[in-house]
Amino acid sequence: MPSITLAAPAKINLALEILGRRADGYHAIETVFQTLELCDRVTISLGDGPEPLRLTCSDPTLPAEGGNLAWKAAAAVRARISGFPSIAVDLVKRVPHGAGLGGGSSDAAAVLRGLARLDPRVAALDLAAIAADLGSDVPFFLVGGSAHATGRGEELTPLPDAPMSAITVLMPAAELPTPAVYRELTDAERGPRPLVGSARWRDRLAAGPVHSLASNRLTAPARRLCPAVAALLDHLE
Repeated sequence: MPSITLAAPAKINLALEILGRRADGYHAIETVFQTLELCDRVTISLGDGPEPLRLTCSDPTLPAEGGNLAWKAAAAVRARISGFPSIAVDLVKRVPHGAGLGGGSSDAAAVLRGLARLDPRVAALDLAAIAADLGSDVPFFLVGGSAHATGRGEELTPLPDAPMSAITVLMPAAELPTPAVYRELTDAERGPRPLVGSARWRDRLAAGPVHSLASNRLTAPARRLCPAVAALLDHLE
């Protein structure tokens, strides 16, 4: 049974700005994504088992079927290729759930990347379009590294790799769903604002240390919604 194991890296947003509310109800954003060394491990195996799709996960609190993005990614491939062999996905989770680090999106992208390497029919699919249907962050994880993103986060322009940097990732003992943070934005925080553009961000990455770029329009609403986030940020400041 052919199989492959891939790293599914976490990401941070070196910068995130809200440009305004779109006609479809989503927010237009401008962000700079950066993958981290911290990662999940995703093993994908093809076979002829009785179950067309099976997913196991080291974290028992996470869904193992339709509510899991990795499962949805595998299901999306099977729906597009007739007679595709059974798929088994095994997730070893290290990226915290609900931390805004993109662990679920990265797992889904790893499934797409792995299946493309196992079967040329998958490589011939429009994986970027499948990824965008799965979630706004998933297309970025198909490429990783440093990237400028607009739209909902799916319109990507690769950037030169940011300098290697030590980054401490802290997560308070609380979960804060991203949709709730967006709903908490005030009219002033929603914009509209002009696009800075990928060329300017390329210059900024080249000019200064990574931490000098850090800015996130969602910080203020996250503070208001979650006392644990506010307390942690106050402590760091």
